[in-house]
Amino acid sequence: MATNSDTPAPRVVRPGRPQETTPGESPGTLGFHLKRAEQSLIARKADAVRALDLTESQCKVLGYLAGGAAKSCTQLSREALVTSQTMTGIVKNLEAKGLVGRHASPDHGRVMLVSLTAAGADRAAAAGDLSSSVEAGLREAMTEEDYAQLISLLDRVAEVAPKLAVDG
Repeated sequence: MATNSDTPAPRVVRPGRPQETTPGESPGTLGFHLKRAEQSLIARKADAVRALDLTESQCKVLGYLAGGAAKSCTQLSREALVTSQTMTGIVKNLEAKGLVGRHASPDHGRVMLVSLTAAGADRAAAAGDLSSSVEAGLREAMTEEDYAQLISLLDRVAEVAPKLAVDG
């Protein structure tokens, strides 16, 4: 299997081992627990899609393109919350695998649009199935009430955090 370097592999958090922390994200803080949960979920999805010779980042891009609309690297980078340079690298790797193609935008001659190839659409569907399977497994590991409460609390964090006053 070919290796690629779209993004560093997610760090797997193992209980009982000291974790690298950033200021404000020491064990016991909300930021630490959110990051730990996110990294665990991403690592599991990355393991699942490895059989498709894809990284989790590549799967995201294929998913963003699965609707059929061609998008620029800038649009894709905004959706994926990565830099344009990072997205360019991801797209180049997907293009080398024959999963996406690039063509000039009819509206802006200097803008290149990215779209799925037939093979890319097939791989996007397979990756989506694997990702959904991981999500379903997580959901099944909780009661319906716990899952609903988790989603509600995470939504509340996302809504409240940008409005918080910052002293200093």
